[in-house]
Amino acid sequence: MAYLKQDTGMICYMILPEGIKGDLFDGLEGLSKQYGVSIAVIDAANWNDDLTPWPAKGVFKKAKPFGGKSASFLEKLTNEIIPKTEEELGIKDAERTLLGVSLSGLFAVWSAFNTDAFTNIISLSGSLWYDGFTDWMKGQTPSHRLRKVCMLLGEKEKNAKEKRMASVEEQTMAAADILKNDSQALVTFELVEGTHFSPITPRLERAFDIVFPRCVH
Repeated sequence: MAYLKQDTGMICYMILPEGIKGDLFDGLEGLSKQYGVSIAVIDAANWNDDLTPWPAKGVFKKAKPFGGKSASFLEKLTNEIIPKTEEELGIKDAERTLLGVSLSGLFAVWSAFNTDAFTNIISLSGSLWYDGFTDWMKGQTPSHRLRKVCMLLGEKEKNAKEKRMASVEEQTMAAADILKNDSQALVTFELVEGTHFSPITPRLERAFDIVFPRCVH
């Protein structure tokens, strides 16, 4: 777990793919200061199991199936990780944002229906193509605390060779529409330059610009 602390009540919990965490950290420090938002980068997730809402087959040949253990990980996040983090950082009455990328972007949107812990949700290249996910959303009630949802997707992601993944643009648009209709949140969906979560830094900057007031210059 890595922290960046600011003297406000706003905190963004990030679940990032393993390969980009180290490269991003210097840039995150600048975002944290610019927007006055504490950042906690979570590294406790088993990527394919903890961030998927129910079991499903893998997306590539010989890939392991997805474990579908989101409920257990969300319990750990809300009951252990968040209280410990905010105690260590001295944050009270926090306004929390959950940010995810790829499968953790799926987890972030799923969490909006399963906990009241977060005020804002950011999904960058979220895996909203996941089997049955948008159909599941239609029968659920989003958190009443939800204020902003930001979904950013690379304009080339729909060109994925894997058929399920190639539906991501259609499914992300459907997910945004469901949240617009079923919640009081301000929902933003934007296509941005690039492929699956690349380039990541401009997407993080754009998401912060959408979700957080620019209170520090």
